[in-house]
Amino acid sequence: MLTLQEGSLNWALNHALNVGDTDVFPAPFEYEAIRHDWDAVRSELAEVNVLEWATRPARALLSPKAKYGFRVITQLDPIDFLIYSSLVYEISGDLEARRLPIADEVVFSYRVDTNQDGQLYSPEVGYRSFLSRCREKLRQYTDNCFVATADISDFYSRIYHHRLENALRAATPRTSHVNAIMGLLSGWNGTETFGIPVGCAASRVLAEITLSDVDEALLANGVDFIRFNDDYRIFATSQAQAYQHVAFLAETLFRNHGLSLQPQKTSVQDAPSFRDQYLATPLDREMDSLHERFQELIEELGLESWYEEIDYDDLTEEQQELVDALNLVELFRDEASSDEPDIPVIRFCLRRLGQLGDASAVDDVFESLESITPAFVDVIEYISNLRYLNITSRSELGGRLLDLLDDSIVSELAYHRMWIMNLFTSSREWDNENRFVNLYNRENDQACKRKLILAMGRSQQTHWFQSQWRTLFEHPHWQRRAVLAAASCMPADARRHWYRSVEPQLDVLERAVMRWARSNPFSG
Repeated sequence: MLTLQEGSLNWALNHALNVGDTDVFPAPFEYEAIRHDWDAVRSELAEVNVLEWATRPARALLSPKAKYGFRVITQLDPIDFLIYSSLVYEISGDLEARRLPIADEVVFSYRVDTNQDGQLYSPEVGYRSFLSRCREKLRQYTDNCFVATADISDFYSRIYHHRLENALRAATPRTSHVNAIMGLLSGWNGTETFGIPVGCAASRVLAEITLSDVDEALLANGVDFIRFNDDYRIFATSQAQAYQHVAFLAETLFRNHGLSLQPQKTSVQDAPSFRDQYLATPLDREMDSLHERFQELIEELGLESWYEEIDYDDLTEEQQELVDALNLVELFRDEASSDEPDIPVIRFCLRRLGQLGDASAVDDVFESLESITPAFVDVIEYISNLRYLNITSRSELGGRLLDLLDDSIVSELAYHRMWIMNLFTSSREWDNENRFVNLYNRENDQACKRKLILAMGRSQQTHWFQSQWRTLFEHPHWQRRAVLAAASCMPADARRHWYRSVEPQLDVLERAVMRWARSNPFSG
């Protein structure tokens, strides 16, 4: 039998609330419901034998990875997420100790450094450290230097479970934890014996420990390399040596894990070509400059976070000049109108404009949507942050977004439709409430239908919910919880009777949602 420690469950909930359960889906309201009913939920989970846990329905969507590239992303059921994250948290120290030390400056991705606020990875070691080390390595090779770049193809989705299990058993003596983790993966994947959830922080340390034997093999064979996640940089004194080392990497990945390198991302270049393409591109220089100037502004304003709201009118003249110097709207327009916009610049501009609540780029966003689609989530978050819009402007903007659902570049993927609909789930400020029922009736994707259920609840469409108690358990799990929450829009007596009639059939998460909704009704 294996049970989870209460401290681990507390950490997992803090992780979900403060860091997020994924970096690709909107945050589920269920975590607020769990926090509201945490004593009851934690008490129940602390008694569970996780070795016998039956996994709950996860959900998967096709998401854009680039303009014409796609990947399948996963969002775990919130209870499964808490169990999975708690298990990984409890062995994370063992896994980190088994990896190459941070001080070696070889592996820069997802270095474990936990705290009670839910942090899992060190914020001090990451991709920028990886790039900095690349520059240092080039300086160390004073004479001839060739650099091989390589990237693993479909890494997370192709990780073989038995290879992962072997890596875990070599890293930690806690065999019950390993068995429990493998049981979860088996439950989510069914008959498939490969693939781990994409977008979930706990998965990243599992991916890292899977590659630890490859790291060791490269070093043992004299390969001078550094790595960030599935991205390798190999340094050599000749083109032939670089090729040999890439071939050794490819062979090791295939023999040990059945993995392969992406041909289009594998190459050997001399040092100047590598520096120009990867370390000194105009985009890198521009992004470095933007980050430095924005950091200067953050320090000048005394903000604790890069993401705090900034009220331009409250700034001093000197501080306003710092904001103006970023020239965010013109930078966005120039980039969005180019043949191939640099998406990192687009995202930077949208996030900063959102902080300022600056609506100047709204029309440009809609006009350039086809070229900036990979940044669509940032578009939605930008719009959601436009706090100075009046009622009429919000209604018009909400309508423009819903119009995109009919026939646009973002109407095809449920992922995009879900993010559009998410804007209407937390408040009524975007109006267009007369369109929700029709959208629900014609929508086929469960993730989108769930968002529309929440939107109908927020907009007080009690007529839709009054008969739902009869069909509540015909809804899939994720939609059912949305119905339970949004049904709180009904009058107090009606929802009290409604909840009392279904309560005996609810599971631990559904009960938490019901109790949260009673205390935080959508009718408020």
